[in-house]
Amino acid sequence: MRQTNLLRIVGQIAGFLLVVMCAALPSSAQTETFYGPFAYVTNQSGNSVTVIDTPTNTVVTTIELTGCDGSCSSPAGLAVTPDGSRVYVANHGNGTVSVISTSTNTVSTTITLPLLVPNCDCSPSPTAVAITPDGTRAYVTDTGQSAVHVISTSTNTVTTSITLNVGDPNQFGAIAISPDGFAAYYTIGGNSVGRIDTNPSDGTYNTVTTTITVGNNPIGIAVTPTNGAFLYVTNNTDNTVSVIPNTFPTFSPITTVAVGSGPFSVAITPDGTLAYVVNRIGDTVSVITTATNTVTTTISSGFCDGGQLNQIAITPNGTDAYVADAGECTQADVISTSSNTETTSVPVGSGPFGVAIGPASNTFTTPQMAVFPGAIVNFIDGTIINQKVTIPLDAIMNKVAFMQMSFIQVAPAVFNSTRLTGVEGNTFSGGNQGPFISPPTTCTVITGTVNNSNCMVMEAKCFDVNHVLLPTCAITAPTTLITLTSSYETPLPQPTPGFLIADDGQNNWADILIGYNATAFNLNDPIIVGGTKSTQEDTVIVNLGGPVTPSPASVNFGNVPVFGFPIAVVTVTNTGSAAVNIKSKLAAVPGGDSDDFGALSLCLRPLQPAKSCFILVSFFADPDDFSPQSATLDITNSAPGSPELIVPLSATVVLPKKK
Repeated sequence: MRQTNLLRIVGQIAGFLLVVMCAALPSSAQTETFYGPFAYVTNQSGNSVTVIDTPTNTVVTTIELTGCDGSCSSPAGLAVTPDGSRVYVANHGNGTVSVISTSTNTVSTTITLPLLVPNCDCSPSPTAVAITPDGTRAYVTDTGQSAVHVISTSTNTVTTSITLNVGDPNQFGAIAISPDGFAAYYTIGGNSVGRIDTNPSDGTYNTVTTTITVGNNPIGIAVTPTNGAFLYVTNNTDNTVSVIPNTFPTFSPITTVAVGSGPFSVAITPDGTLAYVVNRIGDTVSVITTATNTVTTTISSGFCDGGQLNQIAITPNGTDAYVADAGECTQADVISTSSNTETTSVPVGSGPFGVAIGPASNTFTTPQMAVFPGAIVNFIDGTIINQKVTIPLDAIMNKVAFMQMSFIQVAPAVFNSTRLTGVEGNTFSGGNQGPFISPPTTCTVITGTVNNSNCMVMEAKCFDVNHVLLPTCAITAPTTLITLTSSYETPLPQPTPGFLIADDGQNNWADILIGYNATAFNLNDPIIVGGTKSTQEDTVIVNLGGPVTPSPASVNFGNVPVFGFPIAVVTVTNTGSAAVNIKSKLAAVPGGDSDDFGALSLCLRPLQPAKSCFILVSFFADPDDFSPQSATLDITNSAPGSPELIVPLSATVVLPKKK
C-alpha cells in the first residue's frame, strides 16, 4: 500500500511538472492589463509621472512631461478627477499644468497659467492641485504670484485667478476642498490658512472669505473626507498639527497635536478615523487617531536611508498609504494602515515628490453631454452597459443643460423592491425612492437570477449651462414620457435572464414597464426601453450573474488502466468587468475515494476580464479500488457574493486489456 501511494505521488508530481514546463514555453504571450486603483507619483528631477497599479504594486508606465526646453517642468503636486479619467499636474518649474488622460497615460493638454501682474519680477509657479467633488473645476496654488487659479475641466482653460492675502513665494502651497465642494483651504507659508468660497451659488464665489491663524509655516492640509468636519494642517517649523473645526466663520476651538520633526504633508483615511502625517526632517510618519486627536503610532522603520519623505496619499479602500520617498532611493513607500508598517516600496523616477491616487475602478463616468428638448443622447460605458435618453420636444428642462452618467458596479444585498409582472423574463422593480445623496453600494439579487449576482448602477447627474452640478435632474415631461433605453451585454451562454431595477425617484414603475420594447429583446444582449415623467437621479441596476465560467463543466476520465495517470485541463474564464482572484480545491464525494484525484491551479495572478487561466486535474489509477470514483473541483473567485462553482470529476480503474 505504501509503495502504491508513493507511486501515485511521484506520478502526480512528474505529470504536473511536465505540463507546467510545457505551459511555460513561449507560445502566445499576453500583454498584462491593470485595473487599479492607480497611484500617480510626480518625479521632480525626472520631469515625469510614474503610474503604479496599487493592487499589485507594479509600475504600469512612466509619463514624460513635455515642455522641458530650457525651463524644466519640475512637477510638484497633482490630483485625479473623481471619475479617474484625468490627472492634473502642477509643473512648478515652467508655470504650466499638464493634463494626463488616464485611458492612454499620455499628456493630452498643457495649460499655461497667466501672468497676473505684467512686468513684475515674478512668474507663475504652480505647486498643488485640488479638484471639486463634481469634477468640474481644478484649483491650482501658485506660490510665485501668491494666487490660486481656477481651471474649467470641461475646456481646460483658466476661468479666473484669485489673489491671496497670505503667502510666502518660497513655500510650498497645498490646497484641499471640502467634501461638499463649497470651500477650498490653502497654505502658502506664513502662519495662517486661507478659505476660498467655491460654491457657485454664493455671492462670494471664488473669493477669499477667511484667514485662520495656525502654527508657524503651515504646509500640508487635508479635510476629513467623511463629513468635512475638521481641517488638519501641518505646521512645519513648530512640529505640530493644527486641527481646525470646519465651522465657518469662527473655526474654533483649534486643537494642537505634537508630531515628529518637520511635518510636511497629511492624508486622512476614507473613513476619517486616522490622519497620517509625514515628518520630513524626522523621516517618520505620525499616525493620529482623529477621535482623540492623539498620536497613537509613529512609523520610523522601513524608509530609505538618506531619503526624504514628501507627500502622502491613501487608497480609496483605506488599506494602504503611499509616500513619495526622494533622496538616494527614489521610491514610493507603501504603508499598511492595519499594521502601520512599511510593507514594500516601488521604484519610481528621480526626485519623487507628489502622490495622488485615483478612485476605485468599479465606476466609469461619461463626459458631460448637452441635453435639450428633442435631444437623443447616448451615454456609453464602453465595457458592458449603455444608456440612451430621449427627451421629448415639450420637455421642461428646469436649468438642465448637460447630463453625465456614471456606471457603478456594486455588491448584492437587500434592496427594498416591489416586484412587478415581468415581460419575457425581464423585470422592472421599484423601491429606494430618491433622490439619494450618493449612489447605492448594494442591490438585491432578484428572484430568478443566479444567487449572488453582480449588479450595475447607472446614476445620472445634471448640470447648468456653466457646468455647475444641480441638486437633481429635474427635467419633466408634461405629455410624452422621457424614454430611457438601457442595453447591456451578458455572459454567453446567458445563465439566467437579465433583470433591471429602474429607480429615478418617481413612483411610476408601471409607466416604465409599459414603455418596454419587446421586439428588441435578446437574451444574450438585452435591450430594455422605459419611460418616465422625470429623470430625478435616475439609476438602473442590472443583475449580471457570476463573472467566472469554467470549461468543461465536468471531467470524466472514463476507464483508466491500473497505474494510469490521465491529466485534463479546466479553463476558467473571467466574463466579468473587473479582475478577480481564483481559488480552487478538491472536495470529497461520499464513497468517491477523492484521494486518487489531484488538482494544480495555474491561476496564480488576478484574472483580468475576458482572460482565462487553467487548473490541471488528474487521476491516479490505484489498484486498490476498481469501483467508480468521484470528487469535485470547487472554484471560487473574489467578486463580492459570487457563488462557488462545482466541477464534478469521475473515473473508473480497470485492468489493462490483454494483448
